[in-house]
Amino acid sequence: MACFACCRRGTNRTVGLLVPGWQIRFNAYELDADSPERLFYGDGSGTLFQGFFFAEPDAINTLARRNWYARYLPQRAKNSLGYRDQEWSDELVADKTKVMVVGDSFVEGLGIENPDDRFSGLLAQQLGSNYVVFNLGDSGSNTGNQIEALLQYPYSPDILIWSYFVNDIEGKAGLKWLEKPPLDQLPPPWSPFENSHALNFLYWRIYRLSRANEPDAYWAWLLSIYNDPEAWWLYRQQLLSIYEGAKSEQVPLIVVVFPGMQDAAKTTVVTDRVVDLFESQGVATVEVFELVEHIPCEQLMASPVDPHPSELVNRLVADALYEIMMKKGLVQ
Repeated sequence: MACFACCRRGTNRTVGLLVPGWQIRFNAYELDADSPERLFYGDGSGTLFQGFFFAEPDAINTLARRNWYARYLPQRAKNSLGYRDQEWSDELVADKTKVMVVGDSFVEGLGIENPDDRFSGLLAQQLGSNYVVFNLGDSGSNTGNQIEALLQYPYSPDILIWSYFVNDIEGKAGLKWLEKPPLDQLPPPWSPFENSHALNFLYWRIYRLSRANEPDAYWAWLLSIYNDPEAWWLYRQQLLSIYEGAKSEQVPLIVVVFPGMQDAAKTTVVTDRVVDLFESQGVATVEVFELVEHIPCEQLMASPVDPHPSELVNRLVADALYEIMMKKGLVQ
């Protein structure tokens, strides 16, 4: 059974009556997306929708997901470098130990309303005022993108924390092999399902139920890349370049290896390879599967329909990182 079927009983943090929305067009981007009085959200095209307060992180681009983005991840929540992080300056980082956390949406914290509840923020709280923790989370990025982001960042790390997830193989090591499965098809813009929160909610719930027992084409595609000897060799070199770069700069490296939150055990066929690769080089690794294997999947996911890590998982990862840093003498 698909994990959505076993996890959909989870309780949302945000609840409310779903009412149909209506579409209007005008320029009103000055409205405060973080205000509880706000009834509008934008989709970036100049079109705004009036809806109720239902916002839910989701793996699919539903109206509720767009509402969540407008409320918790508007563009102004990002710094001048494009990261969901505070604005850093030379004065703020002077004489501090600089910890850099690099990764994709798991690091950016999709599904986490308060940025301080991400594992980077929780780790910063544990480390104290003598440390700064940079968050270089970039949703949709792959390992190649993340290496480039690290090289272009204006500050160099004293400690590097690299976050890995199974789809990070996309990019140069993956897309040239097999055609990626198509994304879930959104209703057309003129459809009532795209212009009513209630109908959109029902549309996607029925859509998921209708596909609950279908094979996971995206996972099969990823697995085929990992199982291709040439693709894995290329990706392995890319991962090793992270280790070699950190070693050459004498920067301590810790790697966090995330399994899929929907079915953590299933993805260990891939994550075990990555853990073995880094541990064979003597790199300290947080194998998140070991932290969560006995926890029900509905507690691991950001929402019943969003497989990003929950606040609970972020707390476990932050604690594991702090423990490793203590053991390695990286904490003053």
